[in-house]
Amino acid sequence: MPPVALRALEAAGLTPETLDVFIPHQANDRIIEALVKSIKLPESVAIAHDIRTSGNTSSASIPLAMDALLAERPELYGKSALLIGFGAGLVYAGQVVELPSKPNN
Repeated sequence: MPPVALRALEAAGLTPETLDVFIPHQANDRIIEALVKSIKLPESVAIAHDIRTSGNTSSASIPLAMDALLAERPELYGKSALLIGFGAGLVYAGQVVELPSKPNN
Protein backbone atom coordinates (compact mmCIF):
# COMPACT_ATOMS: atom_id res chain seq x y z
CA MET A 1 0.00 0.00 0.00
CA PRO A 2 2.82 2.53 0.55
CA PRO A 3 3.58 2.79 -3.21
CA VAL A 4 -0.14 3.35 -3.89
CA ALA A 5 -0.27 6.09 -1.24
CA LEU A 6 2.81 7.81 -2.62
CA ARG A 7 1.50 7.64 -6.21
CA ALA A 8 -1.82 9.16 -5.11
CA LEU A 9 0.00 11.98 -3.33
CA GLU A 10 2.21 12.60 -6.36
CA ALA A 11 -0.79 12.66 -8.70
CA ALA A 12 -2.37 15.30 -6.46
CA GLY A 13 0.80 17.38 -6.39
CA LEU A 14 1.38 16.70 -2.69
CA THR A 15 4.05 15.07 -0.57
CA PRO A 16 3.79 13.38 2.83
CA GLU A 17 4.98 16.68 4.35
CA THR A 18 2.26 18.77 2.68
CA LEU A 19 -0.65 16.40 3.38
CA ASP A 20 -3.14 17.40 6.09
CA VAL A 21 -5.05 14.19 6.86
CA PHE A 22 -4.64 10.43 6.36
CA ILE A 23 -7.79 8.28 6.43
CA PRO A 24 -7.01 4.64 5.67
CA HIS A 25 -9.32 1.65 5.74
CA GLN A 26 -9.73 0.80 9.40
CA ALA A 27 -8.67 -2.86 9.25
CA ASN A 28 -6.56 -2.71 12.41
CA ASP A 29 -4.31 -0.28 14.23
CA ARG A 30 -1.14 -2.27 13.46
CA ILE A 31 -1.70 -1.90 9.70
CA ILE A 32 -2.49 1.81 10.03
CA GLU A 33 0.68 2.45 12.02
CA ALA A 34 2.76 0.44 9.52
CA LEU A 35 1.37 2.54 6.65
CA VAL A 36 2.10 5.79 8.50
CA LYS A 37 5.67 4.66 9.13
CA SER A 38 6.21 3.34 5.60
CA ILE A 39 5.12 6.53 3.87
CA LYS A 40 6.92 8.63 6.47
CA LEU A 41 4.01 10.84 7.45
CA PRO A 42 5.08 13.65 9.77
CA GLU A 43 3.37 14.17 13.13
CA SER A 44 1.58 17.20 11.67
CA VAL A 45 -0.66 14.89 9.58
CA ALA A 46 -3.92 14.00 11.35
CA ILE A 47 -4.52 10.24 11.21
CA ALA A 48 -7.93 8.60 11.53
CA HIS A 49 -8.01 5.83 14.14
CA ASP A 50 -11.73 5.04 14.25
CA ILE A 51 -10.76 1.34 14.53
CA ARG A 52 -10.17 2.00 18.24
CA THR A 53 -13.82 2.87 18.88
CA SER A 54 -15.83 1.37 16.02
CA GLY A 55 -13.80 -1.65 14.99
CA ASN A 56 -13.43 -2.84 11.42
CA THR A 57 -16.63 -1.75 9.72
CA SER A 58 -15.59 -3.17 6.34
CA SER A 59 -16.35 -0.97 3.33
CA ALA A 60 -17.88 1.73 5.54
CA SER A 61 -14.70 2.27 7.55
CA ILE A 62 -13.31 5.22 5.57
CA PRO A 63 -16.46 7.40 5.58
CA LEU A 64 -17.14 6.53 9.23
CA ALA A 65 -13.53 7.33 10.18
CA MET A 66 -13.75 10.61 8.24
CA ASP A 67 -16.95 11.60 10.04
CA ALA A 68 -15.50 10.73 13.46
CA LEU A 69 -12.27 12.63 12.77
CA LEU A 70 -14.12 15.74 11.59
CA ALA A 71 -16.39 15.63 14.64
CA GLU A 72 -13.34 15.45 16.90
CA ARG A 73 -11.20 17.91 14.93
CA PRO A 74 -13.42 20.43 13.09
CA GLU A 75 -10.38 22.48 12.06
CA LEU A 76 -9.74 19.75 9.46
CA TYR A 77 -12.80 20.65 7.36
CA GLY A 78 -11.67 21.64 3.86
CA LYS A 79 -8.18 20.16 4.26
CA SER A 80 -6.44 17.66 1.95
CA ALA A 81 -6.88 13.99 2.83
CA LEU A 82 -5.32 10.80 1.51
CA LEU A 83 -7.86 7.97 1.47
CA ILE A 84 -6.58 4.38 1.12
CA GLY A 85 -8.86 1.38 0.86
CA PHE A 86 -7.93 -2.29 0.58
CA GLY A 87 -9.65 -5.61 1.02
CA ALA A 88 -10.02 -9.22 0.10
CA GLY A 89 -9.00 -10.37 -3.33
CA LEU A 90 -6.04 -7.99 -3.46
CA VAL A 91 -8.22 -5.00 -4.30
CA TYR A 92 -7.05 -1.54 -3.35
CA ALA A 93 -7.46 2.12 -4.19
CA GLY A 94 -6.01 5.43 -3.11
CA GLN A 95 -7.02 9.00 -3.77
CA VAL A 96 -6.45 12.47 -2.42
CA VAL A 97 -9.56 14.54 -1.77
CA GLU A 98 -10.46 17.83 -0.21
CA LEU A 99 -12.49 17.16 2.93
CA PRO A 100 -15.95 18.71 2.90
CA SER A 101 -16.45 22.26 4.07
CA LYS A 102 -17.78 22.78 7.56
CA PRO A 103 -21.60 22.62 7.49
CA ASN A 104 -23.52 25.74 8.43
CA ASN A 105 -25.45 25.09 11.62
